Amino acid sequence: MENPLIEIKNAILSLLKGLDADTDIFLEEIKGTEEKHGLSLPETYYFVDIVPNGNATVDKYFTDMGVLIDIAYHEKSESNTEYLIKGAEIDELFRPVFPFGDRKVTVRDASMNIVDHVLHYSFTASFRQARQIENEFETMGELDVAIKRSVN
Repeated sequence: MENPLIEIKNAILSLLKGLDADTDIFLEEIKGTEEKHGLSLPETYYFVDIVPNGNATVDKYFTDMGVLIDIAYHEKSESNTEYLIKGAEIDELFRPVFPFGDRKVTVRDASMNIVDHVLHYSFTASFRQARQIENEFETMGELDVAIKRSVN
């Protein structure tokens, strides 16, 4: 089973690329938006931040996890109308159900706001994660059995 954070990242990349195939998506840092770094200013791009925001132990087998996902979108035109349209498109991708890995989680609510000409679409994915438990006991060895038949 792959790490759920990697599965979430891969699912977000796939969904956003399905929406905007030609738009750059950054996950860790944007080194620069100048032409010498490969981008011209201003440009259209996504910046995705994935932050684990809570783990609660249920028992020795399960943990409840929460992951905050913030998708920042910068539109070249920096138009608030374009941001509102893009926010609705992003919302359709992730709500009501966000699929990642072999899971599908319900996204109960999401928030959208525009700050400094950047749209921020945020939501929390909450799910239960099974822990990998090693076998506590040695596996049973082979058993030799001999059957003696008695005839009366």
